[in-house]
Formats: sequence, structure tokens, C-alpha cells
Amino acid sequence: MVLGVPVYSSYGAKLLDAYTLLDEAGVKVLHANGVREILLDDWRVADVPVLPLFSPEVEGETAIALRQLIVKSRRLSRIADRYFEQVVTAINAMVRELALETIGETTVAGIVSHEDYTYVQPAKVAGLSLLMGKRLGYSTPDLANLGLAALLKDIGFISLPAELSDKAGFLTEDEFRSIRGHPAHGYELLSQHHACEDEVATVVLQHHERWNGTGYLQGLIGNDITRFAQIIAITDTYCAMLSERSQRKAFLPHKAMEYIISYRGHQFNPKLVELFIRQVPLYPSGLAVKLNTGEVGIVSSPNLGGCVGRPVVRICYDENLKAVEKPYDMDLSNGNHQDKAIAQVMGYD
Repeated sequence: MVLGVPVYSSYGAKLLDAYTLLDEAGVKVLHANGVREILLDDWRVADVPVLPLFSPEVEGETAIALRQLIVKSRRLSRIADRYFEQVVTAINAMVRELALETIGETTVAGIVSHEDYTYVQPAKVAGLSLLMGKRLGYSTPDLANLGLAALLKDIGFISLPAELSDKAGFLTEDEFRSIRGHPAHGYELLSQHHACEDEVATVVLQHHERWNGTGYLQGLIGNDITRFAQIIAITDTYCAMLSERSQRKAFLPHKAMEYIISYRGHQFNPKLVELFIRQVPLYPSGLAVKLNTGEVGIVSSPNLGGCVGRPVVRICYDENLKAVEKPYDMDLSNGNHQDKAIAQVMGYD
């Protein structure tokens, strides 16, 4: 097998170049760095662009900036000024990159280790939130505040024992109460920082509120919750579900999306869910899938904005798993194929 695109670490460092032969040494590099998804070079989909929404370098720099801020701020028991500025700079870089013509797809690769989760998951939440904000027509300053709030949503954990954020097993009543208090701790820390706008601190305070009033800390309902916090409630949940945690395995993207859809009007603003599912593909380009007919192919277009969960699939093997001489596209959103559906995502463990 040969890589179709370069592979990067969670922090934006290139691990393997495109067209690298995946020999034993290459596989060891992937395992050592917790890489969960790769794209193989395949002549059958050579014309299908598979590009990320944000460059790995920009997303990685954001995660690095957050890591430095958390480490330094935990030691000081307050927000470290210099490293806060670096976080703002990183978010502004993401906003600038998003302002370019968007031709990539939103992808959230699985996050394996707890350390990576602490720093990388918020960076991915920020990216998804920025995409939502762009689709909603937010100004550049608003996008910067939305992205910063998404990135710093869990900054309150620096006021708590480090082991609490991903403790495996049963939580005591006091531990559970402490964890639920992290939005208030984050609000307090950010409110006291001279360079942080009140709007960002308020969003951090409200990011665990839920549309139907079942969230915390204030039990706010509907549009009493700031719109930025409503967005982050969706993006944070989605990214968390795609990440491996101490108490469970990661969800597949389409399973995580099914959860988001099923809780619209309950946990999430239903209008924002409708927007979200038209921006984030259930089945992204390059994904190998098996249809209920037994045919196997590779997604050549996710059909974003169209029929959710009905992508265009380039059929490579027939129902008898015999290679097709000339692969062809099958648009599952077309009425002629309404009896066909994706039955299995291939290549995931």
C-alpha cells in the first residue's frame, strides 16, 4: 500500500510523505503517533480531491498554543498573558485560512491519548465552530471570539486536579460536582484576564447548557443560551464522540452524527443541527463503504447540502466482490438507487 497524501501528527508535524510505501517501518510510525486514518493512493479515485478544511500545520499550531497556555496557566493558577496572546494568534490564523475559498471537507480523525484529547480536541471543536460561524455569516471579529471560546471551553480544568478530567471508572459525588464546576472556573479565569472579551467568558460559562434546559450550570433554555454556546454544544459533542476515551471506544462519524440528529430540539438547537449536518459529511470523500447489495466502493462525493447520508459512491467491486473493470459513480441520492444504502464502513477497527 502507498500513501495518497502526507500524514501529519496531531500537532501538525509531517510524519510520512505522500506516495510513501507503507512498509513495516511506516506502519510503526503510524502506530507510535496514534494515527487512526490514512488515505491510500488508488487510481480508481485519483480524480477525487480529499482535502482538509484547515491545513494540518495551522490546526497543529493551535493545539500547541493551547497546550502551552494550559501548562503555564496551571502553574500560575491564572491565565498566562504571553501564552494567551499565542492562542489568540493561532485562532486568527484559522479564521484567515477559513476566509479563503473553502474547497476542503471537514474531517475529525480519532484522538487516541488523553493528553492529545486535552489539547487537540478543542482545536478541532474550534475548527468546526468556525465553519458553522462562517455559514451563519459572522464577521471576522465574531468568528475570532467564537473560535477562541471553543478552544478555551475547558480552560476551567486548570483549577481542578489534573487526573479528574479523564478519570476511568466511578466518580465520587464530590468529583462529579467538581467536574461540573469547570465552566464556572473557566468563566472566572477569563473574566479576570484583561485581554479576554466578556463575550468569550460568557460562552465558556454556558457551553454545557442544553436547548431544553437540562444542561448546567444555570439550566438555561433555548435562546437564553448565547448562540456561540449553542454552536459549541454541537461541535464539542461531535468531536468528543469521535475521540477514544478511558471509558469507551471512539464512535464512527456517521454514528456520532446520528446522535446529534436524534437530540435536535432536546440537547441542541434544531436549526443549528440542520446547518451542521449539511457541513459535516456522514461519509467523507475517500471512505471505503459496502452497500446493502454487497457492492463495495469509495465515496467520491459526500453530497454535502443535499441528502444526508446519501453520498456518491464509486463502485469498485460488484455484489460478488469481483473487481469492476471500469469503476463508476452511483449517486445514492438519485431516486433510481433509493433501494440501496451504505451497510458498512470498511477499514475501521
